[in-house]
Amino acid sequence: MRIMLATGGSGGHIFPALQVAEQLTKMGHEVVFVGKFGVGLGQIESNHYPCVSLSAKGFAWSPLKRCVESIVCMVGAIMESFLALKKFRPNAVCGFGGYASFPVILSAALLRYPTMIHEQNVVPGRANSFLSKFVRKIAITFQETSQYLNPSKTVLTGCPCHAQIKSSTKEQLAAQFQLEAYKVTILVLGGSQGSHRINSEFIKTARLLQAHLDFQVIHLCGKNDYSFLKDQYQGTGLRFRLFDFLDDPGAAYQMADVVVSRSGAVTVLEIAKFQVPAILIPYPLAGGHQRENAKVLCQHSATRMIEEKDLTAKALEMAVVELLTQRPSKEEFRRNVESLLIPDAAVRIAREIVCLR
Repeated sequence: MRIMLATGGSGGHIFPALQVAEQLTKMGHEVVFVGKFGVGLGQIESNHYPCVSLSAKGFAWSPLKRCVESIVCMVGAIMESFLALKKFRPNAVCGFGGYASFPVILSAALLRYPTMIHEQNVVPGRANSFLSKFVRKIAITFQETSQYLNPSKTVLTGCPCHAQIKSSTKEQLAAQFQLEAYKVTILVLGGSQGSHRINSEFIKTARLLQAHLDFQVIHLCGKNDYSFLKDQYQGTGLRFRLFDFLDDPGAAYQMADVVVSRSGAVTVLEIAKFQVPAILIPYPLAGGHQRENAKVLCQHSATRMIEEKDLTAKALEMAVVELLTQRPSKEEFRRNVESLLIPDAAVRIAREIVCLR
């Protein structure tokens, strides 16, 4: 079979798609990517998957000029999607979210190709809610999502986690990051693009924590804030490792005693997988989807949520201290999050795509 995967460019969309592509390839199928690829383009190309980049842009309702530009770009992306479908003639098409997957799935559904979408978040966004009326199947990450969609179309598959657990010792992990093996380690994540708000507040928090805590930091900050944060950290005297992006953050999760992060679906599942106490700061836009993801993890584990409107250095300091002093055992954490984890999610999604008719 020839299978087309459509995805946007954020890590939360593209890395699950890559995991599924790997499984489909192992099953003997041909995979082509269509969408907007961002941070994952290098990995798509290194795995030699054919790919078609669309001219889509994120939709904006205002100001009027940007709204018109968005509509024009989307119309262009739909035309490009029609051409890609005509060229590759896939046997099935699956969308993994992001604005660039919308024109592909819509075009495929209109042309009556077997189509499927993967909804990563607890609450579906507007695009997937619309597309759900046209596709044949909807793979969901959380059981709670089924209440928002047609239950006859939904199948619980989970979401593939990109970060992998390594068999390394604590000493080997510390050597990899040039950090100390048994010092308290705080991991800061802002998503694949980084979060300026989290970056700027955490550096203030780090200065507050220095007064009473001996710790070190691994910080994935995105490209825009890298130079600014490097200067700030050097001024604190803290031991730190700063990255604009990590292909596989698994070792960073394993080093961490506490995670400070956004709450995209993939990140939430990685925190559960690595069983690390976390402070989640949901991205406040995009329909509040990250807030609902955070709530699910908070119900199951040692996790605190701070709304961005309430985010201050002091609030973050207090949450870090609370989690460090009240963190559960690994076994207790594992029992609490077990229902969220589906280890073979990529295989399940691949099988559902192959079975589309």
